[in-house]
Amino acid sequence: SATKRLSKGFQMQLAYTWAKNIDDGLSHQDSYNIRADRALGDIDVSHRVVIAAVYDMPWGRGRHWGTDWNKAMDLLLGGWQVNGLATFSAGTPIGFSASNNAGIFNQAIRGNNNGKTGKLTGPVQARLNAYFDKTVYSQPAAFTFGNMGPRSPDIRNDGIYNWDLSLFKNFRVVERVNVQLRAEALNAFNTPRFGGPTTSVTSSSFGVITSQANAPRQIQFGLRLIW
Repeated sequence: SATKRLSKGFQMQLAYTWAKNIDDGLSHQDSYNIRADRALGDIDVSHRVVIAAVYDMPWGRGRHWGTDWNKAMDLLLGGWQVNGLATFSAGTPIGFSASNNAGIFNQAIRGNNNGKTGKLTGPVQARLNAYFDKTVYSQPAAFTFGNMGPRSPDIRNDGIYNWDLSLFKNFRVVERVNVQLRAEALNAFNTPRFGGPTTSVTSSSFGVITSQANAPRQIQFGLRLIW
């Protein structure tokens, strides 16, 4: 993490996390070989960056410019503040399932992989009907287990690329009473985060993304009294 302390009306904080979550899963394909279920956890997020910043604009009473403004001028042009919160995060890993034709009652039956990676590159919106290479995955033969682990090490769900921005206007009514007008834009650039693809190798929609995992841009206004 790194922090820039408040000076000249500006402060910023950056936090970066590099992590790995590994578990043995809660449901097992082969109850006699639980070790084979050791894989990335479904909550694993390998990289995450969060940046927060606050900037008091340098004009108005008590600031770099406009210290001698009259009350009307300061009421109109002074007391502005800009804030931002940016979050960038890798997606969680994907697991591939198959139909249970192993002749047992275990909950988890996984797909087969032909030894090649199914990872595809390019914008997610260009891969909504084929998020990965579907040809490298298949249904295991009858009475066999799939050769894949619980989650793929190289294919992840869509990540987070989000900006929240806000603009505040502070009015000093009297010496000890302030009024703050707030305008806030959540997901300010309206960047979609797509939901996960269908991961059952026998599904007719295998590899297809049909949902959005975040909310579209939301704009809200507020009025706050501070005393």
